[in-house]
Amino acid sequence: MFALVDANLFYASVEQVFDPDAAKRPVVVLSNNDGVVIAASRDAKSLGLEMFRPYFEIKHLLHGKNVKVLSSNYTLYDDMSRRLVDIYRQHAEAVEIYSIDECFLTLGGIPPRRLLHWGREIRRQALQWTGIPTGVGIGPSKTLAKLANHMAKRDPMPGQPEGVCVLSSDHAIGVALGRIELGQSMTLGDAGSCPQPVT
Repeated sequence: MFALVDANLFYASVEQVFDPDAAKRPVVVLSNNDGVVIAASRDAKSLGLEMFRPYFEIKHLLHGKNVKVLSSNYTLYDDMSRRLVDIYRQHAEAVEIYSIDECFLTLGGIPPRRLLHWGREIRRQALQWTGIPTGVGIGPSKTLAKLANHMAKRDPMPGQPEGVCVLSSDHAIGVALGRIELGQSMTLGDAGSCPQPVT
């Protein structure tokens, strides 16, 4: 089995962990040279903000809505990414870094009935140790783990908690596939358009 664990709204979440003022306000993070918006907190997104809009075009809107605007800090994001990876390595046979905010984990020896508990536990530890909320998708392939992660964040399966989705049976996989419309895309992450590599 594989798990895809990703950090929710990663850049904005990291900023809110380290900045008490940002934790109480909608937050957006700008690209290099403060060109465009590359990340936003949930509160900022709820304002109808379009991602990747040039900052100068929406500057007045952001200030009018009391949105905290921050320059990107890739050194800090890289450090927090490494902390999350260290946590994941305690829970998996192998960890494949997919982007700065996403990792595939190879799971072994976990009975199917324990997978949901495993997902909840890794989310709990990541939040407790770093302050970063995560989503966990588990499936028999990386593709299905990605689908499960998508479901965990946007369309929870019956009987499964928000933030965790396990697709370990043919029935669960069929239900999940039935909810995805043909042509619907699943985003690769919330961090930004050009994830920074973790080296």
